[in-house]
Amino acid sequence: MWIVMNQLRVVKGKSDQVAARFKTTKGIEQMEGFIRMQVLVDISQDEHDVVTIMTTWGKQADFHAWQASQAYKGVHKKRDEGTSEVKPLVLSNAVTEYAVVADHTHL
Repeated sequence: MWIVMNQLRVVKGKSDQVAARFKTTKGIEQMEGFIRMQVLVDISQDEHDVVTIMTTWGKQADFHAWQASQAYKGVHKKRDEGTSEVKPLVLSNAVTEYAVVADHTHL
């Protein structure tokens, strides 16, 4: 499995507005190898909030196929054009990719 973590530093008090953008999916769930997306909100920081988007994939190539897809380009169009309503609320972001080497799940 492959996990991708996108951590967004967000203007303090605006994490709900940014997280709302991820409440519905727009094609990622149709991608081969997509397993799940989780959106986490951390409001414990003093200067800013953090919205973390974690996606889980079958393998690294599945995630990179998503990044190359028309669906990805469509979802990120406003961001890339600078017309996104949430972009001004995001101070910075960092994307990190992880290979899962152990997974202990109890449901």
